[in-house]
Amino acid sequence: MLKEKNTWITITLINLVIVAALGVLLRSKILFSIPGVDFKFILHAHSHFAFGGWITLCLFTLMTYEILPESCSSKPKYKYLLSGLLITATGMLFSFPFQGYALFSILFSTLFIFVTYAYSWVLIKDLLKSRTEKTVALLCIVSLMALILSSIGPFTLAYVMVSRSTNTLLYKDAIYTYLHLQYNGFFTLAVFALFVNQFNIKFDDLAKRSVKRFAIVLSLSVLPTLFLSYLWHFQNIAIRSIAVLGCILLVVILFRFIIMIRSVSNYLKSITPFAKAIGLLSMAAFAIKTTVQIGIVFPAIGNEVFGDRPIIIGYLHLVMLGFVSLYLLAHLVQAKYFEINKGLSKTGIIIFIGAVIGNELILMTQGLSAMMMYSSTLYPWLLWAAAICLFIGALLICLSAIGHLKPKSIFHSTFLPSNSIIFSKS
Repeated sequence: MLKEKNTWITITLINLVIVAALGVLLRSKILFSIPGVDFKFILHAHSHFAFGGWITLCLFTLMTYEILPESCSSKPKYKYLLSGLLITATGMLFSFPFQGYALFSILFSTLFIFVTYAYSWVLIKDLLKSRTEKTVALLCIVSLMALILSSIGPFTLAYVMVSRSTNTLLYKDAIYTYLHLQYNGFFTLAVFALFVNQFNIKFDDLAKRSVKRFAIVLSLSVLPTLFLSYLWHFQNIAIRSIAVLGCILLVVILFRFIIMIRSVSNYLKSITPFAKAIGLLSMAAFAIKTTVQIGIVFPAIGNEVFGDRPIIIGYLHLVMLGFVSLYLLAHLVQAKYFEINKGLSKTGIIIFIGAVIGNELILMTQGLSAMMMYSSTLYPWLLWAAAICLFIGALLICLSAIGHLKPKSIFHSTFLPSNSIIFSKS
């Protein structure tokens, strides 16, 4: 099963390169005239493929082959479901750039959602049957429930477009609902499910209690904190009350997060120095992300944040790149996935990290400058340079991983049942 898992991981890293390449194209379109390239269409392809082809596919792969016992993960149904995710995500990649939201892009987007429904249903059933460790199971199940609920956003957007509604409040709320349940629900809880699963067997009772309490509060916070996303237009006392409750839970999360990290620190000494450095940056991004969420409850801050595009984009990239992507890379480094071309992967990851940090600093500086009514033509050029570095880093990481792909096994390991001849000796 290791060969099968590595094949899927390599595919997701190839997808990361494609996402980064689209990011370069977007930044280039802002600076240069590129005939035949529609910025909004490419933006849709970039965001959808980043969610589906990189993050979701990678998280599902690791959840399948690391959290489930082999008696479950070796079943053909998981290969078919992961293949379904890859095919529908690729469909979005090739349809959005040419037509935006239209027949084929909507078809592939809808099919992708239905595949995630099927995967969630199958995984949750197997988690309960296999008696997975309770904290890991809790984080997995709640993350998948958040993923399912997030589809309310795209379906609401579809209604807005089909009905040609001019309700901008509904349109923005649909987007914010989707993003919150993906970023602060599915992505976040899935990452911590992988983290806890990786080290839980080593934890003593005190560490396990600390981790469990953090997981419970994190799970409970998903829905109340959603209402922080509605403060930008609702002046309703009930909405604000739930948002304040969510804010209180975020404070508790930060407190429990610090306690958890301290309680498990002795068990993290076995992590290689490079993986530990990447992981610390990822966890720092999580702490910053949570702190920023807390600030939204204050009207003076919330109104500025929701009205400032660079700040919003910076926050989204903080979670997607700084927290989730860096954690996944740290996870793969610790799992010795990059041992085949260790030097090349290390160089790529360092460039990628530098670009992530640079991208965040530039976006936040640009956002703060906009708040102070100051603008500069330098920002688009700096962001373009950061996008190029992200692409170079992702490309080097991907090239270092290509050794896991054997020409004769790409098709077999991806689409054939796990009882095929190729894997009969795995």
